[in-house]
This record gives sequence, C-alpha cells and structure tokens, in this order.
Amino acid sequence: MSGRSKFVTNADGSVDLYLQADSPGKDKEANWLPAPKAKFIPMFRLYWPKETPPSIIDGSWNPPAIRPAQ
Repeated sequence: MSGRSKFVTNADGSVDLYLQADSPGKDKEANWLPAPKAKFIPMFRLYWPKETPPSIIDGSWNPPAIRPAQ
C-alpha cells in the first residue's frame, strides 16, 4: 500500500483491504491484495516511522488487526 494506490475509501475515511486468493468481486477489486490460498504471513514495511508517539517504535501505535470479512 502506498500513497500511489487508488483504494476505495469508506464513508468514514477508512479503507477495507481484501487479502485473499480469489477476487472479492469487481466492486472491491481496487482494495484487493491477492494472497496465496495456503497459509501466509502478512508483513508491514514501514518507512521512517515517527519517533514520537504515536509510533510503532515505542508501541503506542499498532496496526489494526486482520480479521475475516463478515
């Protein structure tokens, strides 16, 4: 995910990402990150995170949990 990505946002400004092997449907493909059908481990790559809170460096910020879609 980067500032160049053209994700579709929710009304509150949040973004739902779909990490799955099969397409979530044409209307959600802008937010689809294809993943293997087998078990996988998603990873974040953070570039120069802030050194002051909230920051992943001091643990005051954590990425949102990944959960199955409803």
